Amino acid sequence: MASGVRTARSRGALSGLFLVLLGAWGGLAPYAGPSFGFGYTPDQAWAQTNGRLYLSAVPGAVVVLTGFVVLFTRSKWFGGLCAFIAALGGAWFVAGAEIVSVLPANLRPSGVGTGVPIGSTATRVVLTQLGVFGGVGVAIVFFAALALGRLSIAAHRDHLRAGEFTEVEDLGIGGSGVTSGLAGGSLGATGPLGYGAAGTAPLRSAADPYAPGGSAYPAQYTPADDAYPSSGDPYQQTQSYPAGPDQQP
Repeated sequence: MASGVRTARSRGALSGLFLVLLGAWGGLAPYAGPSFGFGYTPDQAWAQTNGRLYLSAVPGAVVVLTGFVVLFTRSKWFGGLCAFIAALGGAWFVAGAEIVSVLPANLRPSGVGTGVPIGSTATRVVLTQLGVFGGVGVAIVFFAALALGRLSIAAHRDHLRAGEFTEVEDLGIGGSGVTSGLAGGSLGATGPLGYGAAGTAPLRSAADPYAPGGSAYPAQYTPADDAYPSSGDPYQQTQSYPAGPDQQP
């Protein structure tokens, strides 16, 4: 893939938009959720804890920033790098609490934990887990992977935009003798191989040496008028042989 090939901004627009929205939700939901009876303890809205900071706010901010890059960038490698970082942020939403819990005590920040779900029923506990950590993280990983796949593709129009080749050259009919109109990607009145703009009917000009009725064949390849008889069998026998003694006359 050529380094000069740049993608259209629309290539990662949808994925970048979802990354921004999901990152903002994942970072703010634990803070604003207690106002609606949703989220984890402490059940005070906008209360700062290390768990909310390291497990929600920091990865959410990372996903939002990388999502904006994916949304607006035209650089394939930089957009792909940011999509990969966003996928890591989504994975942290899913497994961040478990990773922190297995860290050595001297490396583990104090008070980092998800807390207890505010709801008491099993349905509310599951919905809280999906809506704050697990489900949000999986959705972020999905859209980040989608953006990474789309940004890794070099479409034909991306190469045309970079000026690497034209549509005519891509079809294998460019090269020497092609007019400036052909180099611009459009077939003129007399296209290559004698085909017109529609590419269906051959067009022959009077200057074509091999046009029907033309006389541009070299003399040594021009057949003489009497080279082939116009009628009669050229192998017809002109005399007969006498019949043998044992043959009928």
